[in-house]
Amino acid sequence: MHRRNFITHARWRTTASATLALAFAFALSTAAAGALAQTTAKPEGLTLSQAFEAAWARQPELAALAARRDAARAQQQAAQSWTPEPLAVEVTGKTDRLNRNLGTREYEAGLAIPLWLPGERGRSQALAQAEGRAVESRTTAAQLRVAAAVRDAWWNWQRARADAATAQGQLDNAQRIAADVGKRLKAGDLAQADQHQADGAVAAAQATVAQAQAP
Repeated sequence: MHRRNFITHARWRTTASATLALAFAFALSTAAAGALAQTTAKPEGLTLSQAFEAAWARQPELAALAARRDAARAQQQAAQSWTPEPLAVEVTGKTDRLNRNLGTREYEAGLAIPLWLPGERGRSQALAQAEGRAVESRTTAAQLRVAAAVRDAWWNWQRARADAATAQGQLDNAQRIAADVGKRLKAGDLAQADQHQADGAVAAAQATVAQAQAP
């Protein structure tokens, strides 16, 4: 399907140089011309929101988001313009040098104005709007995926911290009991078997701490 053009022409004769015609063509052509933050918080003080921002900043979707939005915006602006393509200036000239050679020169300047085909502009606008919505929809979907992964990792980390704190508390308590048993063993109040039992509790608590702190 060929696009229709509306062309205006101006024709004149002159025995002077082509300066006037070129200046006119230049005037016509001039009139026609018309793109993340990283958190520095310590791990213990990192909030869920900060964890998401740090994870989202490393996603490839974010790196391409600005370019995709710019492309969608440019497509929308093009669909809203009065012409589907930029205006074009056409300048032609001829002389009588091969005939009478009287120094007569004839120039013709035209301005080509592309026109939208019936319904073409509306379809272009609908397509541009759909593309803009698709960009935002894909971005939202990517953010939701990242948020879900960060949330799961966050709560796993919180549970691991709680388990490590509980295990450390049990170890501290077992060590205090073992120290007290040692004192009472020296005083003759307890038997050696009690000391072995207390030391075994300390060893078990140490193993629990090591397991809780393992990556």
